[in-house]
Amino acid sequence: MASSMGRMGLAGGVGTHRTVRKGGDGFSSRRGSCGVRQCQAPGLKALRKEDLELLKQAESYMSTEEQAELRRLLEENHKLRQVVTGSAKHMSPQQLERFTKEYSNLAKQAEQAGVAVDTAFKQAQVTSPVSSGAATRSGSAGGRLEATATASTGVGGTFGYSGRSYGASVLVAEPPAAAPTAAPAAPASAHTSNSGATRTSSSSSAHGFSVSSRDYAREMASMSVELDATLEEDEDQGHELTQQRAGSGLNQQVPAASTRAEPYAAVASRFEALLSERRPGGVVNAAQAQLLDAREVTNRKHDSASEEARKAALRAAAAAEVESHDPAALVAGREHWMIITVPEKPVAGAPMKLYFNRNQSDKLRHRPHIVLQYGFNQWELMPETGNRVDLVPAPLPKNNTMDFWSCTLQVPEETFEVNFILHDNNGVYENNNGMDFTYGVEAGITYDVWIDTAAERAVAKEIARKEAEALAAAEAKHQAMEAMAQQAKDFGRHKADELKNSISRLQDGAVPVLFRESVPVYRILPTAPVAGGKVKVQYNRMSGPFGKFPIPEGQTITLLYGFNGWQNSGKAIMTRVPPPSASSATDAEDWFETDVALPKEAVAMNFVLNYYEHYDNNGSQDYKVKVGLPPGLTIDAWADQVAEDLRVREYERCLAEQRVMEEKTRRAEEKKKAAQDFVKAVERRKVRHVLFTNPEVVTAGSEVTVFYNPRDTPLNGRQQIYLMGGWNRWTHKRHFGPIAMHPPVEGGEHWQATLSVPKDAYKMDFVFADVPGGDGTYDNRGGFDYHLPVEGSPIREPPLYVCHISVEMAPIAKVGGLGDVVTALGRAVKEQGHTVEVVLPRYDFFLQSPVLRDQLRYETEFDWGGTRIFVSTAVVENVRVFFIEPRNGFFATPTVYGRYDDEVRFDFFCKAALEFLLKTGRQPDILHCHDWSTAHVAQSYWSDYHPYGLYKPRVVFTIHNLNYGQKKIGEAAHSCQKFTTVSPTYAFEVGGHPVIGPHAHKFMGIRNGIDPELWSPEENQFLPMCYNADSVIEGKKAARQALRQRVGLNGWNDKFIVAVVSRLTGQKGVPLIKHAAYRALDRGGQFVLLGSAPDPKVQADFNALAAQMGGQDAAFCFKYDEPLSHLIYAAADMVVVPSMFEPCGLTQMIAMRYGAVPVVRHTGGLRDTVFDVDFDKERAAWELYGSSDWKRDGIDATNGFAFSGTDGGALDYALNRAIDAWYNDRAWFHSLQKRVMEQDWSWNRPAIDYIELYFSALKS
Repeated sequence: MASSMGRMGLAGGVGTHRTVRKGGDGFSSRRGSCGVRQCQAPGLKALRKEDLELLKQAESYMSTEEQAELRRLLEENHKLRQVVTGSAKHMSPQQLERFTKEYSNLAKQAEQAGVAVDTAFKQAQVTSPVSSGAATRSGSAGGRLEATATASTGVGGTFGYSGRSYGASVLVAEPPAAAPTAAPAAPASAHTSNSGATRTSSSSSAHGFSVSSRDYAREMASMSVELDATLEEDEDQGHELTQQRAGSGLNQQVPAASTRAEPYAAVASRFEALLSERRPGGVVNAAQAQLLDAREVTNRKHDSASEEARKAALRAAAAAEVESHDPAALVAGREHWMIITVPEKPVAGAPMKLYFNRNQSDKLRHRPHIVLQYGFNQWELMPETGNRVDLVPAPLPKNNTMDFWSCTLQVPEETFEVNFILHDNNGVYENNNGMDFTYGVEAGITYDVWIDTAAERAVAKEIARKEAEALAAAEAKHQAMEAMAQQAKDFGRHKADELKNSISRLQDGAVPVLFRESVPVYRILPTAPVAGGKVKVQYNRMSGPFGKFPIPEGQTITLLYGFNGWQNSGKAIMTRVPPPSASSATDAEDWFETDVALPKEAVAMNFVLNYYEHYDNNGSQDYKVKVGLPPGLTIDAWADQVAEDLRVREYERCLAEQRVMEEKTRRAEEKKKAAQDFVKAVERRKVRHVLFTNPEVVTAGSEVTVFYNPRDTPLNGRQQIYLMGGWNRWTHKRHFGPIAMHPPVEGGEHWQATLSVPKDAYKMDFVFADVPGGDGTYDNRGGFDYHLPVEGSPIREPPLYVCHISVEMAPIAKVGGLGDVVTALGRAVKEQGHTVEVVLPRYDFFLQSPVLRDQLRYETEFDWGGTRIFVSTAVVENVRVFFIEPRNGFFATPTVYGRYDDEVRFDFFCKAALEFLLKTGRQPDILHCHDWSTAHVAQSYWSDYHPYGLYKPRVVFTIHNLNYGQKKIGEAAHSCQKFTTVSPTYAFEVGGHPVIGPHAHKFMGIRNGIDPELWSPEENQFLPMCYNADSVIEGKKAARQALRQRVGLNGWNDKFIVAVVSRLTGQKGVPLIKHAAYRALDRGGQFVLLGSAPDPKVQADFNALAAQMGGQDAAFCFKYDEPLSHLIYAAADMVVVPSMFEPCGLTQMIAMRYGAVPVVRHTGGLRDTVFDVDFDKERAAWELYGSSDWKRDGIDATNGFAFSGTDGGALDYALNRAIDAWYNDRAWFHSLQKRVMEQDWSWNRPAIDYIELYFSALKS
């Protein structure tokens, strides 16, 4: 039954075909009269919901072995249903009628044998084939497939498939034409029995026999339908068998194109025999079935043992043959062969001897050194000890025909083929004309097994990697703790020895009581304090500067103290000592006292006195008291105690610091993870009108339903949508589809399809189409494909290797935003798990860089371009950087730009960077070059390096400013695979430019981000008070006070502050900056500017403006001062950015990080990051939260004030609204400041966009 039904599913081809299964990729290759072609293979692993529920129920009463066998049988049964269903449309009316009878016979026989089989065949009218044409197919709401045929006799016959399957029943494998809904009632069905009598079902539910799921599980566990073997057997028989089955009355009706091999009568006998073998007649109860199951398991174990014995014998024979074979006899008659193996067919789990005839290889004929490079299973399995072995001359004579070299290697047990090439270890290869050498093996595994166990291998490998990492981390932590303990011990010993040798010096001048002009200054009780004890310090304020003014009752003096030269400093409050009696009080004495604990290492106590801004420090000599050793201790014993005490304290201090750092890192990672998850959630919400999944987060090893709305896609209006895809950036062996998606339910717009996610999937990749393959319309997201992250996978995504080639990098070579982007983007991509490196010129001013001081290390050197080039390396901002230093002096400069030959210098640098990558064997996945200065990388790579060994990279190019080097930018746009600019709006604004327009299909805008750690008000040494969104009011107030003191502004009435932090160039809107200064003062506020003008004329104008306006309410700082910029951002209430054009802009994002409200001109990146509080609510909710209805969702994500014009009136429109809000609704304004601080303008989202861009470039 299994093979003949499988045979029907292969109808349609002429001639004999041989199916070669290719396993998990879901495709099989057919060879035959029609050549080689690809066809979809039925999936074995997918199970219906009912079967999965059955398996789950079986867990309560079945053993593990029984459950495994039940699942295998369910999978075979599912495939059986698929092939039967698929063949229905190929049957003639007579075939359908005959099949109905045969199937009923099988059901009856199976019932008698104790197997419950659903025999509910629905009755339908049969019409004439002349009038109706051929068999038709329709999808019912219940998920069934109905095939109605026409007979010339006019006799009504039926053929249908039940929605419920028991035993060998069948169910439609592909989705119906409509989304699943409640199944409507069906008419009564007629059933044909074994004797020809008709039995009518009184139910339309198509449930067949009433069998519990437990009984069904038992029945299925006792019946095995070996589909694969019989299917291939039928394939071999071919079309000729059809003609040999005369007399059945059925074959005469089979169309000539059919490849069905045997009549269905044969199916019954085969299935009956199978049933009688599996279950003899009369066995009908579960207990007897369980007994048979146990016997079957025993038989399988016996078969398995026999197979293992056979494999062991083959391995022993192979090992003996390798050990004892005669090389001369082996090559006799094979002198002209290039490759000979012993054994002739390698055996898995045994050694293998390989002979290579060097004289039969044109490439290696005269090479003195030959290496075998090998692997297994399509190069996916590599030996742990290395995959290269040197060949040695074999003990055979040499002549013009043969010169054999040989080696021995071990073939692993989990192998289905051996792969190898030969080479001379110097670039000359013998690789079978590019196809490699491949030998199948015996006693190994099959390709299908290798594919089916891929997930388990990957999981095991990843678990082993994680365990190794955990062990390495634990060992590193243990070593760090030991180093910390040793460091604390050394610290204690060193300090103790230092103290022991310095006692005399430290105690010099110390006295327990001090008098000044016969007036007591202080006294110590006891007069001879000892280390580890306590001391009472009494101070007479009248003896020093504090006696010149009164100290009211109730006020105190502060004792500032330290030990052994002001170490372990502290302070204590001294309270007034009441005189013993009123008569004893004198004008010369007014005593204050306090107690101080003396540490064990103290040999002297140093102290001074403080009262508000007044100090008594003994005329700058400080006060000193001698501290003695504890009684009964020698100086050496005391030193040992001190060493131990200091060791313990130092160790505890280091541990506390470590715990603080770990906690800080943990909180930062949690915060970053939450921000990244939020970004992903927003992106999912943004595409929800087109695409979403259920569940929302795809999880490895589970099912997911994909919902797709083609309305806004290229597939709008299509009558059928297909889903097809793969996993893990299309690298997974398993693929899915094409799957015919269910059409939308009534009133809906989303098509849907459900599929299973492999356990080792970390990314789901797919596209949609209106055809199952070939020519048609595809929605592949503009060439990027659809990619969804898969959570819960034990496999991590292989990291990309990205190499930035740039002339700027913050903070060591920062001129503009380009340097910030290189550093921040590199860090962000690296934090996503990828490898990032940067190549920079080595400028002379790096020698004075505090970041690079004592860090530069020699990497390599080489000759190129007529000079010697040295390469050094260092880590900058957690990114590995290589510095190119040619001896021709091109970069012996004090600045990045400004020489007359900048273009020549930077072109040289581009090729020198590529040369460095080539000579050091680096193969990045992505070369990322920036602006005109390194645009030459794109063209040079493809013309001069890709053909000559630097073969792997793809080129991505970013335009930071289109105003410079447009010719170079155009060349890079032509040569790169993808190119970007630094914001979507700027990309739109420049998209029609002549250097961009011809290549617009690979151009996109990705906004920049800021470094939230560098620009952080929560941890900032430049601020008087650190703050966050919850404390923004207090933090900004403290910053305003500090800024006013710093730049000399008036602090009266705490006015609002308008700030500008910018280069003073035409691009930045110089006239509007001046206008903002006037408007701020005119509205009663204050104005602060930080920046300078490279144009002397512009600078002179601002100097005049500063002279005119500077004073109590306006400050102008014409310099670059990063600490001051932090303070200005924190103090400002509003930051004005009135740029004429702005590719991205960082100022507005930094301002929001500090709670300053941006007032911007909507252009370029300013429009992509600032959303006006009055007219951008809808756009803000969509961009920042993925909400399509801000009112419904209650979201206000606006964050600033914007204008579009270029005159003062336009600026006033935005700035006046901001100032009015500050005056009229201070609470709302403060809530706006809090809101802008909470928004994420980091590299979290841009990094994800760039990573997707990198993967897209790899496909180009």
